[in-house]
Amino acid sequence: MHYTAPSAKYTQIISDKRIWLSDIIEPTHFIECVIMWDDSTNQLHDVLFENCQFQECDFSNFEVLDVVFKKCDLSNVLFHSAILYRTEFYQAKLLGTEFLQTTMKHVGFFDSIINYGQFSDSKFKECQFSKCELKETLFRYVTLGDVLFNYCELHDSDFAETSFKGIDLSTCEFEHIQIDADALRGLTIRFDQAASLLPPLGVTIKY
Repeated sequence: MHYTAPSAKYTQIISDKRIWLSDIIEPTHFIECVIMWDDSTNQLHDVLFENCQFQECDFSNFEVLDVVFKKCDLSNVLFHSAILYRTEFYQAKLLGTEFLQTTMKHVGFFDSIINYGQFSDSKFKECQFSKCELKETLFRYVTLGDVLFNYCELHDSDFAETSFKGIDLSTCEFEHIQIDADALRGLTIRFDQAASLLPPLGVTIKY
């Protein structure tokens, strides 16, 4: 996979401020700021948010480019029909965050909690999830184009109507996962994972 990280050339640092979303100046590193929502912009470029709070923010239909969210709480924030390119989430809290019908390219999720998240009807290309919690997360009707799942927890996640061709889950952990039988071709798993994956598909495993 050819993965490109966001650019990291920030010209100023702003800390401990309350900032309207439309007043964000790029390229800037924001530290422990409160980002307040307004609807006068639909673009977010060349910024790093570290330990920031987002008040009632809705990034639906946004273009997000070269943005890093580090140690931010984005729980229940909406990214419906957004376009994310070279964007990363580090040690982020994304409980119930909705990325419905979102297009992602070169997007990385690292050491983040994404339980109960929703990615249904989204398209991924050259993206990665590394050491993330993805419990009870929805990936229904998703296009996974060269996506890496590395040491993630996928318990009770739902991948219905999603093809796993070229996907490797061998480093991940799950007790139960929803995958359609006709979507298994091309999936790589460990031998011991078969006991969790195959019985719901009607396969009996004898020991």
